Amino acid sequence: MGELKPWYAVAIPHEDIREGRLAEAVFAANLWAVVQGTAPEVYLDPEEFFRKTYLTTGLSTVLSRVAGALRGDGETGDRIISLQTAFGGGKTHTLVALWHLAKYADRLKASPQGEGLRQITGGRFPEKVKGVAVFTNQTCDATQGRRTPDGVHLKTLWGELAFQLGGKTLYERVRANDESQRVPQGIFVEVLWAASPCLILLDELADYCVGAAAVPVGDTSLADQTISFIQQLTEAVQQVPDAVVVATLPASKYEVAQSEKGQEAFVTLEKRFQRLGADVKPVADEEIYEVVRARLFESIAPENEPDYPKKVAQVYQGMYAVHSGEVPSEAAKNTYREYIERAYPFHPLLIDALYTRWGSHPDFQRTRGVLRLLANIVGDLWKHRQGNTQTQHLIQPCHIRWSVDALQAALTRFWGPAYQSVAAADVTGERSNAGIFDEERSGDYRSEAIAQGLASAILLGSFGGQGGRSGFGAKDLKLACSRYGLNWNYTDGALLELENRCFYLHTIAAGSLGKRYWFGTKPTLNKLVVQYRQQIAKENFEEEILEDLRAESQKSALAGATWRVIVNPAEDLPEQKSLTLLVLPPSLAWDENGGARETVRERVKSISARCGGKERIYRNTLLFLAGTTRGLTKLRQAHRERAALEGVRADYWEQLDEEQREDLKKRLEAARRAALETLGPAYTVALRVRAEAAGGQGQEVDVCTLSDARRSFQEHLGYLWTVLVEDEEWILRRIGSVTLDNTGLIPKQDTLRLKDAVEAFLRFTDKPMVAAKEAVTAGLAQACLDGLVGIGRGGSPSALQVRYCRQAVSLDPSEDGLWIIPAFIPESGGGAGDSGTATTGVGAGGLPSTFQETGGPTTDTTPETGVVTPKEAGAEDIVRGFVVRGAVPVENWGELFRCFVGPAARMNLKKLQLGVQFEMKLSEGTTMSKNDPALKAMKEAAQQLGLTLEIEE
Repeated sequence: MGELKPWYAVAIPHEDIREGRLAEAVFAANLWAVVQGTAPEVYLDPEEFFRKTYLTTGLSTVLSRVAGALRGDGETGDRIISLQTAFGGGKTHTLVALWHLAKYADRLKASPQGEGLRQITGGRFPEKVKGVAVFTNQTCDATQGRRTPDGVHLKTLWGELAFQLGGKTLYERVRANDESQRVPQGIFVEVLWAASPCLILLDELADYCVGAAAVPVGDTSLADQTISFIQQLTEAVQQVPDAVVVATLPASKYEVAQSEKGQEAFVTLEKRFQRLGADVKPVADEEIYEVVRARLFESIAPENEPDYPKKVAQVYQGMYAVHSGEVPSEAAKNTYREYIERAYPFHPLLIDALYTRWGSHPDFQRTRGVLRLLANIVGDLWKHRQGNTQTQHLIQPCHIRWSVDALQAALTRFWGPAYQSVAAADVTGERSNAGIFDEERSGDYRSEAIAQGLASAILLGSFGGQGGRSGFGAKDLKLACSRYGLNWNYTDGALLELENRCFYLHTIAAGSLGKRYWFGTKPTLNKLVVQYRQQIAKENFEEEILEDLRAESQKSALAGATWRVIVNPAEDLPEQKSLTLLVLPPSLAWDENGGARETVRERVKSISARCGGKERIYRNTLLFLAGTTRGLTKLRQAHRERAALEGVRADYWEQLDEEQREDLKKRLEAARRAALETLGPAYTVALRVRAEAAGGQGQEVDVCTLSDARRSFQEHLGYLWTVLVEDEEWILRRIGSVTLDNTGLIPKQDTLRLKDAVEAFLRFTDKPMVAAKEAVTAGLAQACLDGLVGIGRGGSPSALQVRYCRQAVSLDPSEDGLWIIPAFIPESGGGAGDSGTATTGVGAGGLPSTFQETGGPTTDTTPETGVVTPKEAGAEDIVRGFVVRGAVPVENWGELFRCFVGPAARMNLKKLQLGVQFEMKLSEGTTMSKNDPALKAMKEAAQQLGLTLEIEE
């Protein structure tokens, strides 16, 4: 079928619209101004007038009847005609057409523009019409009358008609009645006989009577006299075969000024004309398409492709048929193709919305108002056609730009000035909520103005809905916005986003028809939320983020992770003797572009190097987690949304209706969830301090950036653990032989204390990090089993009670009496440990210095665990448990672990629980401040270990 073209490449608007010199007055037909010669040229020139006039069925009927009647061929019903339609229904336009028919019949008969007239009249134009008289609410002031150029002072309707039909001569016949303002009884038929064939056009007579009601005439008023004259006039016309009267009446009394007299006048006039005359509707509703097209466009298709509108109609109706379940049922039918063709280049929905919805407003002039608004829409689109990026096969509601002055004025006049704020906030322009969304999405959303077009359509349909139901349904919006060749689903996505963003957009469920959407002047929940967002726009939510980080990091850790997590570590962070993850505050953001990285590195180095006022000993236990600039920006946005919703809930809960409350609850739950789910994506940069060379000289910061994140912060930390252990190998679960060799833990001649070896992995950053102390002892135990090293147990390397090599051995990282010795070949070839130089006795503090590895006749000892098993002993010899109590001098505290905790940990225990109590007393004359750094460090350490520290004052 070929590609469709933009409407402006096919249809040509009239010159005044193309050149942007459209005068609003051209759509406000004024019959008296035509008579006076002061109307716009389009109304004064009969040929131009008919070139831009679509001859509707009603107008054709009136013109045909009047033409015949003026030739003396008409029946009474053809000679007394009332035009009664709603405001702007084409009544005055019809009177102007009759004026030109009567005044310029000969000119029109020979003109190409008279072709339509020739068809409807059968070529029988009226012969010379002797007199044409016009009376409108502007012709003759009810109080002052009108003075003609030749000095006649006219005061009444009958005086005006007589003078216009026959000058002073015929006026003389009713002069006395005109001057006294009393109805001529039976006289006016003489005037008509003398003036015929003649045409009398009465426009806005009901409005004239409103003013005339205030002019007293004896016991009556001029309005009463005028209404009485209408009966005299219609009876006179009935008697004169070639006299015609055509009058306009409003559709109802409510279109007349709101006064009792005016409405009474309307009702009486309506009865007078309907008694003898015929009522004709100039413009039928279904003819509005052709009326609009004729008035606004010179042509709607090129000469070489006259059926182009039909082609567009076929394509679009076919598109609707494919998506029949998503558009109104009538649009999916073949008959809708005819509507599109007749309305081209407009989409029928645009014209229908203005004509029926906006036309329901009592002050909206239906045909005239529709023409005025559509002319401005066409003029605006034509003006911007060169830079247009939208698909515009048809002019649809989505193409309206409400920033156009005429549209803004109409919006304000008919629906209130508050709608200017609505349009600016939600609908039109780059800074509107719809415009911002299009910019954010870019691509087709920006070039096609998807959200702005949708919002424009919703605003159009926000007024005058059938049965008081304002707004467009989702199916209507598909017609208003969907375009051939454009993704059909764009409307759905944009509609959901507008619901979330727009301040004034309201919705209501409409059963099987889905939701209805409209803009109102009352702000919605979104407006309140946005106001609160603006109030807290400058807050950084530092404390709130830290609070969430602490709460989430305290939840049960995932299996495998052995680190402790500390959020927002202080500069004087106490020693951490086990692996610890330090989560940096949001104020220390890792800039992906490099801007603030050095600040983060310096803080990491500072915490790693110093512990309060002294050098930090345990440096290789600290890992750091920092947020990125981009991630923290999104996290703050999530907190801002949560805070805004919480603010609305706190301040406006009681003022919200039930639906709004439910909506707020759901949104608040989603915002709280989003704030937590954004923690992981915000914190994706892990850091550690690493020595450039053995011995810890030259500290560098290694960085690992996570490429992914997890939904909850707990899961995110588990994911981080996996990356650092399995992918990056920053953390080792077990020290392998290569690492042992590289770190000097496979001695050839020297002997090393095992406890010192473990400490080295926790202290020095030139070594790998370990998940726990057991990572070192497990590696050494395996090396011992593999015969790479030997393990000795004893008070000193020279006093070993037992040695192990090429055999399994259980190692306690806190036991003092364990030594790493060069590998050897056991005398027994494996199995039990070799006896070394062993002594028994009592060490300092009265504690045993070692355990004898071989026992007496009643027990067997397992070298790996030290567990004593019963051998030929009675039940009374069985031990179920033990408790050790007492006070130990500070200098002997290490013996507690060597003699009790270590051996007990290697037994098959159900429970091993350690208690602690420190009691410290200052020397006489010594004082300490509560802010003493050492005391503060103890407080923090107690808090982290779950201990209680009580201060005695």
